Amino acid sequence: MSKQITCPGPEFWQGKYDEEHLPWDLGRVSGPVETLVRHHFPPAGRVFIPACGRGFEAVYLAGLGYRVTALDIVAPPLDFLRAQAAGRGLEIEILHRDMFTLPANYDGAFDVFLEQTCLCALAPRFYPDYEALAYRALKPGGRLLGVFMEVDFDDGPPFNTPPDLVMGLFPPDRWRAEGPEPIVPKSPDRPGPEYLARFTKLG
Repeated sequence: MSKQITCPGPEFWQGKYDEEHLPWDLGRVSGPVETLVRHHFPPAGRVFIPACGRGFEAVYLAGLGYRVTALDIVAPPLDFLRAQAAGRGLEIEILHRDMFTLPANYDGAFDVFLEQTCLCALAPRFYPDYEALAYRALKPGGRLLGVFMEVDFDDGPPFNTPPDLVMGLFPPDRWRAEGPEPIVPKSPDRPGPEYLARFTKLG
């Protein structure tokens, strides 16, 4: 069996779905994601959503005409997403796999890499892998558009992703950074304050 390099691994997330303990799942698209879409998304294009969960953002974006690839490491949320897409007559590419094993044919394929509750689900030692994945998945000029979150505890998930840490993950010779922009008021549905940040792939 190949080693999973995400942390926690699929057994952890499968357990969360088995228990129906899904505190990150709002049952809808979040307000900050809607803000990103309204103000910062291109008018059309291809969007990658890693750690998509039940895929409310994928359905929302596909309904707006974007070509969406949604990925998660466990099957239950993807089954939910497939049913939602089929019920609405939407075409969404759904991948059941570790995001760090994204095949090479996706390199440079995407206009937008949508971040929400993905980075904070990874142990900090995997943050360089996350930056590398975003860089190779995006086209030159493509953008990582993200909602990031701070928490006041060390043991995750969610792990604390404060602005200084996140902005420092994206080297200036590879990315043009914009932000952070605090989201106020704080959502009562999240364990800590959120903020928006945007990164454009150079080259």
